[in-house]
Amino acid sequence: MRSKIKFPLKLKSVLIIIVLSAVLCTVSIFMSALRFSRMNEENFKNQASDLALTASFTVDGDAMKAVRDKIFEVFAAIPEDEIVLSDDWGSDAFNAQLDRFASIMDMPEFKEVHEQLSKTQTAGISTLSSIYSVDYYFGASKPYAMYLVDAAEEDACPPGVIDSAEEADWEHAEKHESMEPYITNYETYGWLVTATAPVYNSSGEYVGVVGVDLDMTEIKANETAFIFELAIMLFAVTAVICIITLVIIDFTVIRPINKLSDVASDYIGDNEDKKKFADVDIKRADEIGNLSGAMVKMEHDIEKYIEDITSMVSEKERLSAELGVATRIQADMLPKDFPIRDDVELYAAMTPAKEVGGDFYDFFFVDDDHLALVMADVAGKGIPAALFCVVAKAIIRDKVMLGGDPASILYDVNNLLCRDNGAGLFITVWLGILDLKTGIVDYVNAGHEYPVISVHDKSVDVVERENCPPLAAVEDTEFTNERIQLEKDDNLFLYTDGVPEAKAADGSRFGIERLKKLLEKDKDRSPEKVITDLAGEVKAFQPEGDPFDDVTLMSVVWKGARK
Repeated sequence: MRSKIKFPLKLKSVLIIIVLSAVLCTVSIFMSALRFSRMNEENFKNQASDLALTASFTVDGDAMKAVRDKIFEVFAAIPEDEIVLSDDWGSDAFNAQLDRFASIMDMPEFKEVHEQLSKTQTAGISTLSSIYSVDYYFGASKPYAMYLVDAAEEDACPPGVIDSAEEADWEHAEKHESMEPYITNYETYGWLVTATAPVYNSSGEYVGVVGVDLDMTEIKANETAFIFELAIMLFAVTAVICIITLVIIDFTVIRPINKLSDVASDYIGDNEDKKKFADVDIKRADEIGNLSGAMVKMEHDIEKYIEDITSMVSEKERLSAELGVATRIQADMLPKDFPIRDDVELYAAMTPAKEVGGDFYDFFFVDDDHLALVMADVAGKGIPAALFCVVAKAIIRDKVMLGGDPASILYDVNNLLCRDNGAGLFITVWLGILDLKTGIVDYVNAGHEYPVISVHDKSVDVVERENCPPLAAVEDTEFTNERIQLEKDDNLFLYTDGVPEAKAADGSRFGIERLKKLLEKDKDRSPEKVITDLAGEVKAFQPEGDPFDDVTLMSVVWKGARK
């Protein structure tokens, strides 16, 4: 039966090409603008950084220290409630404050530093807006940024100009390091890129920073003009290409497909004199030619397809049996010999969402006094994730046994997993090493769920600290060590996201709060009882036979140092 065509393929092609062309032009313009802007900004940032560094080497640090100390001395004598910031520039109070510092400009050291900075200011760098030296005063209730010497040709800031210090700025100053160049756009000054470099005196003492401002207003105007011209050109060229493309598609694609469509409609009808696909004279060495040949062959292969389906059912049964074996292998891979010692109790369990899962746990003694704890979750489920688990588990255990802190261990593990990771898998890992003498857990959380600590007879707390990136995502990733201090009988609880993300039939999630409440019940329970009860709660929470994700749990109770 032939159905009425309400939206012809030709019309669809026209609309699709127009939409795609518009999207392509828009994306091209956007990406070009973004790339051009970033390139200019990076160039200016690099230029500003180099210029600030060069200027910092030309400044006499001893002279700059003398200026800074004198400015700090005058500033320290001003009551903090009488300090006037640069926001009140030009006011009587502001001018009175500048008078306190006026004598500093007569210091030989001030003139020397000003002359040194002026040489850079007048060196013929057309984009250089201003160059100055600054330091941060930390002797008041809050840090202040204080201009020491400003060599700008216009609107220079004399000694006594004071600003509230931004946290990002004074933190760099406290560390005696350069601040990352940054870009601003103010109505008064236009586009500026600012960079700083530290200055040291002859004794190697930090005495402040040299800052430079480069003017980007002209280059930003050029960017706008470039994007406008590019947009006009792209849309004009795209319009011509669209017309040519539509004509070609009509002759090479749409018309042949219409012929095949007519035959297919006739083929499923009741007419005994049906047309055959072999009657369609399409002899082309392309996809449409292949389609025509495939439809001819289809007429003769229906019975073979039925046989193939039967064979596929048998193959599926065989794969199901093999998956059962894989499930047992994965279960046997996880350690089951839980420690029987007077200084630690431990229990763990893993329930995969499918036949095999992407979670695993591990624990092992590095030596008599240190217990390694691992909780991991591969992004994905099924056989690929399970195979990745096997590799990751082996590598982590080998690297831990070689020694080192968790951060250095995961650095090496990450680089090994990144190699030949063609499937693009990644894995979140919580790796900790428990000192059984002190109860200290040194650990790294690489994108994993936050651990939970159940304090004996007190509270249940989630240890929320900034996570590191997961493993197998980017080579040479740096990881940060964290530390937890367990007290006697504290329960360290580890889990994968299958617990908080477990979904009920109504769409609600199991959540961390529910987990905390369950851990608060009967805190004297053994780790095995904690894991068994919680696993049962998660299973009961989800619809029957429809787990959201693998569920992996570990409970570790430190019983105090061995006697």
